[in-house]
Amino acid sequence: MSGASFHPRYFCLIAVLAAFLIEAPARAQLLLPGALQSSPATGNIGQNPPGAGAEKAKPPVLKPPSESTITGHELARDGVAGTIAFGAAPGKGVEIIRLSLAGEAISHLGEPCRVDVVSDTPIQTKYIGRPNGVSHYEVDIAACPFSFDVLDGAVMVTSVPLTCDFTAADCRAAPAGFWGPPGNSFGPDQIKQLERERGLAESMMRAEFRALLANAGKDKAAIKKIAGEQAGFSSERDVTCRTYAGEDVHGFCALRVTQARALALQTAFEANANPRPTKTMK
Repeated sequence: MSGASFHPRYFCLIAVLAAFLIEAPARAQLLLPGALQSSPATGNIGQNPPGAGAEKAKPPVLKPPSESTITGHELARDGVAGTIAFGAAPGKGVEIIRLSLAGEAISHLGEPCRVDVVSDTPIQTKYIGRPNGVSHYEVDIAACPFSFDVLDGAVMVTSVPLTCDFTAADCRAAPAGFWGPPGNSFGPDQIKQLERERGLAESMMRAEFRALLANAGKDKAAIKKIAGEQAGFSSERDVTCRTYAGEDVHGFCALRVTQARALALQTAFEANANPRPTKTMK
């Protein structure tokens, strides 16, 4: 229409809408649905409510798996070897109520053996905190000290040294690795659900990685370290999960390891975004 004119405030409105549309895709990458967040039964133990006191936009707050996801279940290394079962410890944390390790005979290498570590008294564990985003425990067994991280319905065990000699039982065991449900225990519906969760877990992990990378700013050393660790994650995950029974069918191990990685990245982001104040000399 000839002679038509726009009031200046219309131009302002158009500018605001354009800015919102440009920014929306970037926000969508970070504000993904919270499947990595725990279910109501998997509470966020000892943490403040997500977003409490937040002063700036951050990636979604991921909740660490609760110890309740591992109590009352029998887990096996690689879904097939040995048995570990947890019970709720009086007060806080968990205790090991059953531990059976699979290994090979010390006197006849290559010959399978099995040693039952827990007798009538549960093995107590020591809660260390969440240094990498998930609950970390140490287990002080004279013949075989180890530690473990609590994942969702699984634990990741680390051991130094890698093997433990139970001389009386003539058995050398290696507890380190991913312990979860039997590999043949997943039904078709569970497998479909795990597949859906894997896609979301990957997206959440990438969002946390981008946030941590952006937080590094122009610190080249920090950027190189973050990028290097993320680049090596896929191969480390493959090494961890390739021996899990039925992994190529259900992908349970890869899912839980990816979720743990996302939580580790979130923890690193929060540590760098909110550095602890340094003490000054008086």
